[in-house]
Amino acid sequence: MNPAFALSIIVPSLNAAATIGAALDSLVVASKALQGQTPEIILVDGGSVDDTVKQALARRKNLPGLKIIQQASRGLAAARNEGIAAATSALIGFCDADDAWTPEAMTLRLVALQGQPSSWAVTGQVRFVSVDGDYSAAPARRVAGSEHPGYTPGAMLIHRDIFQMVGPFDETLRIGADGDWILRAVQSLGPPLAIAQLVLEKGLRPGSLSTDVATYRAEMMLIARRFFARERRNDSP
Repeated sequence: MNPAFALSIIVPSLNAAATIGAALDSLVVASKALQGQTPEIILVDGGSVDDTVKQALARRKNLPGLKIIQQASRGLAAARNEGIAAATSALIGFCDADDAWTPEAMTLRLVALQGQPSSWAVTGQVRFVSVDGDYSAAPARRVAGSEHPGYTPGAMLIHRDIFQMVGPFDETLRIGADGDWILRAVQSLGPPLAIAQLVLEKGLRPGSLSTDVATYRAEMMLIARRFFARERRNDSP
């Protein structure tokens, strides 16, 4: 594989023993299409007290590129930033501990990006799925099983040097750090390359960050104000 398209995949985890196995197994399956090339898998664990790390270690034979680091800070944004800092590949991908990549997720996006190497990132479609059969806490638009454009890190492969241009994920945001970072990137660089195929099954479960509606709305308002402030600065003579 061209080193410019070597891949590091960051997997944040915290007490994810119920789902981490399926997440990592999905990366094993997706990696098989790379014909001997081994992606770097970086599990950034936030201090799990269950069997999350044990289950990850049990899969090391099938994931020879697996590295496990203990998170120094707190929160999902910090875990992503620490994973990026530890990554050694030219491309960065993400798979949350309750998500799963589709079997073709790696090859579809790598082929698309190789065809348009000037694109700063590539993204595919996302399908929301229930982790435990309970959709009660999920927004209505996410429960029908339909697919959506993947404006979420798990659906994207991103050139690592883009994080130096755009900056890190904002660790002061509890829920909105992903959306904030992607909005900053799009505002600065334009939309990513998009493919029509499904690449990510995103897990929904009661009690997840996205179910904290009050915090989500407050952070979305803050992100919107920041967006318009940047627009005004860009429009200034």
